[in-house]
Amino acid sequence: MMKIVVMLKAVPDTETRFQIREDEKDVVYDDSIEWIPSPYDEYALEAAIQTKEKLGGTVTLLTLGKGVESQVIRKALAMGADDAVLVNNEDLANSDPLGIAKVLAKELEALQPDLVFAGRLATDTADSFVGPAVGELLNMPVVAEISGLEAEEGKIIVTRDATARKEKFEITLPAIVTTDKGLNEPRYPKLPDIMKAKRKKVDEKDGSGYLEFAGTANRKVTQIKVEFPPAKKGGVIFTGDLDEAVEKLVDALHNKEKVI
Repeated sequence: MMKIVVMLKAVPDTETRFQIREDEKDVVYDDSIEWIPSPYDEYALEAAIQTKEKLGGTVTLLTLGKGVESQVIRKALAMGADDAVLVNNEDLANSDPLGIAKVLAKELEALQPDLVFAGRLATDTADSFVGPAVGELLNMPVVAEISGLEAEEGKIIVTRDATARKEKFEITLPAIVTTDKGLNEPRYPKLPDIMKAKRKKVDEKDGSGYLEFAGTANRKVTQIKVEFPPAKKGGVIFTGDLDEAVEKLVDALHNKEKVI
C-alpha cells in the first residue's frame, strides 16, 4: 500500500482584482476574495489519485493554513483524497518560502510518505521553491515540473519537458515530484463525493510550535513593496500598402524603439 502526500496551497482565485495596501507592502486580503486550490496543485492531486487507483494506498493532503483553507481542503477531499493534515498558523503561512518548506518537511517526517506531489509553483507568489526545498531538507530525490508519470511498485518513471527536448527519469521511492500543466486533467467532484468528503478526517494542528524556526519573525526574504505593472502603451497601426507598412515598422523599431 503506497502512502502518498499532496502538498496543497490555498490561493486567491486567478481572476481576483487586487487592491494594494496603504503601506504598499502587500495586497489587501479581505472577505471578497475567493480561495481555491493552487491550479498546479490540482494537477498534483489528480496524479496522486490516479497513482492510488493504480497501485492502491492512501492520499493525504498537507496544508499550511491561515484560516481560509476549509473549502479548498473539502474540494480536494471530494476529488479523491482520503484525509488531510492542516497546520494552522497565520504567522507561519506568511513566512518566506524557506520557512514554509521547513514546516512542511517536519510534517512529512512524521507522515513518512512513499511519494510526495506538489504543484510546480504557487500561483499567488509564482514561487517554485518549496517543493524542491522540502526534498533537499529531507534528503529525498526531486524531479520538478513533470509532464508525464508512470507509477510502479517502489519506483516512478517521470517525463519532464526541457528546452527543445524531453527528459525521462526513473526515481526510486521515496521521492518528491512537482507537476506541470498538461500532466493530466483534474477531475470535477461529483455530488456523492462532495457529501462523502464532509465525513473525511481533517487533522487540524496548532502550528505555533514551529515558530521557533519559521514564521514572519524568522524570514530570510522580506517583501518590502508591491506595485502594479505600468499600463501598456497603446499600439500603433502602420497604414499604406505592404511595402510602405513594412518600411514604417522597420524605421520605428530601429529609430524609435532601438530594438534593431
